[in-house]
Formats: sequence, C-alpha cells, structure tokens
Amino acid sequence: MTSPGSLRSRRFLIFSLAAAALTASFMLTEPTLPRSGPEPRIDRLDVITLNEAAGALVSILLGLPLGVLIDRVRRRRSIMVMMALLGAVAVASVTVADGLGATSRPHIIAVMTVMTALAVVAPAIQDAYLPSLVGRERLVPANALLSVLPQILLLSLMPVLSLLDEDAFAFLVVVGVAMAVAALLFRSVDAAEEPPPPRVGLCREMAEGIRFTVKHPVLRAIILYLVVSALLAELVDEATDEALSMALDSAATEAPLEFYQWSVMVPLYGAPLLGALLAVLLCRRFGAFRLAWSAVLVSQPFTLLLALSGTDQGGLWYAVGRFVPLTGTIVVAIALLSHRQAITPDRLLGRVGGLLFVLTGLAGSLGDLLETPAEWLAGIGGSTPAPLTLLPGLALATVATLAAVVPLLRARHLATGPVSETTAAQ
Repeated sequence: MTSPGSLRSRRFLIFSLAAAALTASFMLTEPTLPRSGPEPRIDRLDVITLNEAAGALVSILLGLPLGVLIDRVRRRRSIMVMMALLGAVAVASVTVADGLGATSRPHIIAVMTVMTALAVVAPAIQDAYLPSLVGRERLVPANALLSVLPQILLLSLMPVLSLLDEDAFAFLVVVGVAMAVAALLFRSVDAAEEPPPPRVGLCREMAEGIRFTVKHPVLRAIILYLVVSALLAELVDEATDEALSMALDSAATEAPLEFYQWSVMVPLYGAPLLGALLAVLLCRRFGAFRLAWSAVLVSQPFTLLLALSGTDQGGLWYAVGRFVPLTGTIVVAIALLSHRQAITPDRLLGRVGGLLFVLTGLAGSLGDLLETPAEWLAGIGGSTPAPLTLLPGLALATVATLAAVVPLLRARHLATGPVSETTAAQ
C-alpha cells in the first residue's frame, strides 16, 4: 500500500517536471519567435522592450483579477493545464503558418505577447497551488527545486538542442510538444484542496485580499521589502554593469572569451544552484524568515568588491562581488516565498500573490524611470583613482539594498518559529 508521503512526493515530482517543461518552453520561445517571422526580422531590442512592456502591463492590470480567479476555481491545477494548452496552441499557430509560408509580423508579435503574459502569470498560479501539493512544512525544498529545475533541464538538453542548428521551425515544434506534455503532466496531478470561498463580487474579493495583506505585519514587511528592492533594482544593475565594463576593459586581450565565461557565466549559472542548496540546508536551522533577512545582511556587502574590477585581478573580484550577492538574492527569494505561502490561508493565496504582482510591477516600472539618474550615480566616482572609480556608486547601491531589509528586521519578532498549517489557516 502506498503511503501518503510517497504519494505526495510522486505528485510533486510530476508537477515539478511539468512546471520545468513549461518554464523552459517560455525561455526558448523568447529568442526563437522573432526568428520565425518574415524578413526583416524583429530587432532584438524591440523584442526586449515588448516583453518588458507586456510583462509590466499584465502584472499591474491583471494581477488582482487573476488572484481572484485563482482563489475561485475548485482545482487550481486546471488553470495550469489551460495555460500550457494555450501556449501550445499559440506556438502551433506559428509553426503551421511558417510551414504554409504565411507568417506575418503582427502574428509573431501577437504570439510573443501571449507567451510573455503566460510566462508572467504562471508563477502566481504555481505558488498558490504548491502548499496543497506538498504541505506547508516542505515549501522551502519544493520552491528550491522548482527554482533550478528549468535551468537544469535546459542545460541537460543543450546537446540535443544544438543539433537543431538554430532552426526556428524545429525549435518551435519542440516547444509546442513540451507544452503539450506539460499540460498532460499537470492533468495527472491531483492534490486535495480546500473548497473555494463563496463568491461575493470581484471588487469585494480583491478588497479582502488587500485588507488581509495590509493588516498582516509579516506579509506587509515582505511586500515592502520586495517593492523597495524592485524600485531600487535599476541602481544596483547600473553599478554592476559599470563594474563589468571596467573588468572587461582590464581583462587580458589574449583571452577575453575565457574571462567572460569564467567571471560572468559562473555566477549566472552557479549562483541559482548554490542559493537553492543553501536555502534548503540553512532553513532547517534558522527558519525561512530569519534566513531571509540574514542572507541580505551577509551577502549584499560583497557588492563592494566590484569596485576592484579594474585592477589586475579584476576578473576574480568581479566574480566574487557578483556571485555572493546573487546567491544571497536567490536564498532570500526562496525563503520569503516559502514563508509567505506558509502564513497565507489557502483561500487567499491567489489574491495575496496577485497584489504582490501589482505592487512589484508598479515599483519596477517606476524604477525603470530612474535609469538616467542611476547611470549618473553609478559613475559619480569618475574623478577618483582608477581602483576606486566605482566605489561611490557601489556603496550607494549597497546601502539601498540594505535599506530595503529594514521592514523585515522590524517584523522579525513576529515571525519566529515554524508556521503550522493550523496557524496559517486562521
């Protein structure tokens, strides 16, 4: 007889494979769809602008209504099935049109917009369904695995994908099949869920989610941290980009590719894996909320090492100054997501996540307006000696990152100890 624990683990394994396939499909469609249209191809910068604009609009305009929809449905996995099928149909429309020689730029742009919207809303549905699937005591390892599995899947399939030789049609066929498989896997997962709350109207249900979040001190602290971080992200990005430019300029001219692979790609691919592992190991000792604010305080000051990117060992200092803060950011994201899921009742998981989408989307859009001031602040040390040129901008970015953790520190005494399912449901 199969035990409940093994049955739950089997369901999560199927769900995680489906989620990884869906996420990897979204990642593959972004560079592939623009190459499927007629000449002239859609410019890469236009693609990035379109994706950012579509993502921000979906988050801001549809976040709360989507949250209400998630909380209303009896089986949340059905939304994941519909999303995967919709993505497969959208991709299939491009492959059919390409095969008939009837592709057009408006068609490609429409499908790109749909895929971006699906990629934005998929995490909200996944986050709302996960507590019912794995239980609130296993959220940290579950979120850690879900955060790295798409990357592992893509890396493992890279030799196979390389055989396609950048054939956009073949890539889209693979993506469409992967999404169809993901829909079947989602369909086979069946976890016990609480019955949905009674419907009292869209506005009243959205107001309930907002009211619960604002009155809950820990949720309020988590959202304040994420909003401030999103608002100041442009300042951190500009300081990091300045450090990368200086490190590339100071790199040995005979081995620029090796430097790029070593100092850029290692943090990019290694930090998520290490961050997920540390989140699982350290959460048992510290708890999710304490781990989150501790990770910020410990990891983010390493950003100051980027000031040494212009020295003889600039590649090493850039790698360390990028790797450690990025690893800490991954740990914080997993810990805060898990704690938010644990303390939110099932009937409000969708609306709390939707409100978070709205607020972080607004903050990110406002933060983009700070690009010009951020560029100026990142280079305010231009008249200082070469090793210290980046220090003022990096110091400001580090202070801004540490300032964002203040709401978490103020609420730390309210989030001590593990959170049980009974407590979360109250």
